[in-house]
Amino acid sequence: MRQNKEKNFVSCVVYLHNEGSHVRDFLQVVCGVMGDNFEKYEIICVNDGCVDDTVEQVRDFLSGGIPPVSLINLSFYQGVESAMNAGRDLAVGDFIFEFDECLPDFSADLIMEVYRRVLEGYDVVAAAPRKGISLTSRLFYLVYNWGSRSQGRIRQERFRVISRRAVNRVNQMNTYIPYRKAMYMNCGLKADTISYDNGQSVKRRRNREEWGNRRVLAADTIIIFTNVLARLSMAVSVVLLGALLVMFGYLVYSVFSRERPVEGWLSIMSLMSFGFFMMSVMLTLILKYLSVLLNMSFRRQRYMIEGVEKLNQ
Repeated sequence: MRQNKEKNFVSCVVYLHNEGSHVRDFLQVVCGVMGDNFEKYEIICVNDGCVDDTVEQVRDFLSGGIPPVSLINLSFYQGVESAMNAGRDLAVGDFIFEFDECLPDFSADLIMEVYRRVLEGYDVVAAAPRKGISLTSRLFYLVYNWGSRSQGRIRQERFRVISRRAVNRVNQMNTYIPYRKAMYMNCGLKADTISYDNGQSVKRRRNREEWGNRRVLAADTIIIFTNVLARLSMAVSVVLLGALLVMFGYLVYSVFSRERPVEGWLSIMSLMSFGFFMMSVMLTLILKYLSVLLNMSFRRQRYMIEGVEKLNQ
């Protein structure tokens, strides 16, 4: 047994959605690290509408004498962000581990490495795999980081540790947390990322409902946290302005040259170019103000809990 265990109380929030094939191995790693290194800790599992044997696997694993675990049962599938927000709101630890997926593609030592980095003065430290990142995820992070209003850059993460100060700061910013990683990067506290080699990357197939939820989340995140739409609208405005200038130049040229275009063509095209340009400018302004309004007044926190169980008491 390890001597001089950490005095800080830590919470581990684990997201569960059809993880029956490897949830036991994952909990074995997490609980082993917690038991060896911390005097007091809690495990909070969030059941986000599992339809396989995930919950049964968790109950069977806990029969081995693991400390009590809280199981949050959501009323229906609500997605990883809402589920993890529910788990974080229930956690009481000084530091909170957020495990977004039960993919055991990292070593047990990495969990403590991330925790020790937090103790060096960071409030948010994440563990990010170097391999196994899908093309759609790469594209999303590329677009987000290009249009992000913060200096921090995000990438795919397997888990992270956040301090209680970071939790309080984020909760003070808004009552609704649409995308945790973006909120952590925009809260003004120090953050860091540790990359690791996941040689044996484990991938879990997602169903249509999960893909749909992730697409909606990606779209909401781009609108709320970035200037991508405003930048694209401005780019269109510039292109249309260029077309308007070309038409004006051709109009001037036709006046002083012998060539005569079709009667009425120049005036119609000029009017259309100017109209589209003004519409683009108005769209840019609308998107800008809409972005500001969304940042000022997020919706309230949204998740529906069916019940909370205390397992293995």
